[in-house]
Amino acid sequence: MSRAQPKFSPTDRYAKQIARAIAKDRPPRFDDGLESYCESSPREIFAAFAGAARHMPPAGKDQALALGYIFVLQRLLEHLRYRTDRGYADAAKLIADFQADLTRRTEAGELDGPILALLSGALHESKIPASPEFAAAAATRALAEAEDEPVADDPHDALAGIIRACGGHPFRIAGALLEAGHGRPTEHRAVLVTTLAFDSNPQARSAAVLFLLDPEAAIRREIAEALGQAAASLTATDVRRLIAIRNWRPEQERAQVDAVIRKARAAGIECAQWEQGVVEAILASAIDGSEAQAFLVISPVGRKRRLSSILTKGGVADAFSGEPERRRRLEEDMEAMGAPTLPVSRQYLDDIIADHMARGIAKGAVPPLGLLEVAETIGGADWQPARKDFRKTLAGLVAEIPKPMREPGALASVLRNSGELPDLEVIAEAWFEDDPQVANAVQRAGGRDRKKLASYLLQSVIERRREKWADLLLRTAAWMRQAIPQDELCWRELALVAQAVAEGRDLNEIGLMRDIARRTVEVINENSGRV
Repeated sequence: MSRAQPKFSPTDRYAKQIARAIAKDRPPRFDDGLESYCESSPREIFAAFAGAARHMPPAGKDQALALGYIFVLQRLLEHLRYRTDRGYADAAKLIADFQADLTRRTEAGELDGPILALLSGALHESKIPASPEFAAAAATRALAEAEDEPVADDPHDALAGIIRACGGHPFRIAGALLEAGHGRPTEHRAVLVTTLAFDSNPQARSAAVLFLLDPEAAIRREIAEALGQAAASLTATDVRRLIAIRNWRPEQERAQVDAVIRKARAAGIECAQWEQGVVEAILASAIDGSEAQAFLVISPVGRKRRLSSILTKGGVADAFSGEPERRRRLEEDMEAMGAPTLPVSRQYLDDIIADHMARGIAKGAVPPLGLLEVAETIGGADWQPARKDFRKTLAGLVAEIPKPMREPGALASVLRNSGELPDLEVIAEAWFEDDPQVANAVQRAGGRDRKKLASYLLQSVIERRREKWADLLLRTAAWMRQAIPQDELCWRELALVAQAVAEGRDLNEIGLMRDIARRTVEVINENSGRV
């Protein structure tokens, strides 16, 4: 009899695929299969963690494979975070259980520095805050390990190694410290960050300035105070950055930045000019049902191209600028995005960034520090928070629509057939509701057939969310309006639908809204019992 072959789970398979890419110095590819698996298999976070811990040196012998598991873990955690953002308590509980398990293992001495750093990095990339218990356990473990290592005479010596590893690039230094400090208590992070401000290396002080955009308000306060004391040693570029991000912070935090700028100017430090930048192309994705939209900005760097990325979602959620790449590699990165995109104007980009900056600040959040790097990459992006006026934008689009299309009979036909607009066939697949309130409404509806259930959602939950959908449809119409004349899309029809939704038209008369309700029922049924 032949011996049974070992079976590998999809988690193992994806980890091995990513490990092979890492071994060949290629970026990991996150295809639709992996994304679908991560969405449907959230409990695999435990298996992915176990694989990373098993293979990571010194306990294991395959660092590339350990990193493969970490990449899978990060994607699994990110999909869980999406569900927590939508309010699902079961997803939040699974994340809490996972961190409780990490805490227990750390306290038992099962996890060492290298794997803890990778776990903290995965949480950071997933935008999941480390629990206080895990942060404390990781810090205690780090202190215990430090007792066996030579103690540095000065904390600045430890920073020197990080600065060298990052090539003295302030954004890379800040990014490395953000990732490394994600699983540490706030007070520990504050000590490290403020040390940057008082370091003798000007690159360290430049990195300190960037922490004025730290996600934690406590860190922003600490670094503002430290920079106030070190203001006379800042550079002209630092002052330019201070001025640029002053209004990127909540209003009550701006006086701190003003004080640093005044002290720097009193010390005779001028404000550097923005460097000249060139934008070759800007691509914008469609807006999905979670109201997220991504931008890819391509800038020439000699014979290569630099790809910058911005993600907006009720604020500026993420932003970064990559290293210069050859065109072929750049095209591969863009293809990996997957979502439908259109080339858009610089003015369109500027308006959307300003709007989402204002949305985020209204919630007490600041843009990620990567947004400043993107601004510098494309040359002098003077982005200031400013909400877009819904009615003004709508009126502007409607004014361009031929009058015959707005006549009662033609309008009724547009609304009735709006679910059949060919330009929306792919885009609208991401338009649905998915949160506990909708799931509860579906459960309360009991055994109704799907058509009746969709009608019920349309008249209840979706009816109460008219403003959200009118805004999303209008933003999509404005995005389509960016298309070149030869590729005119259905922005006129979509603007009319947005107007009808905003003005209180019966949603049952709008084919597109009926489709959104139907798709919502399908998604809720698919997601039922997933976690």
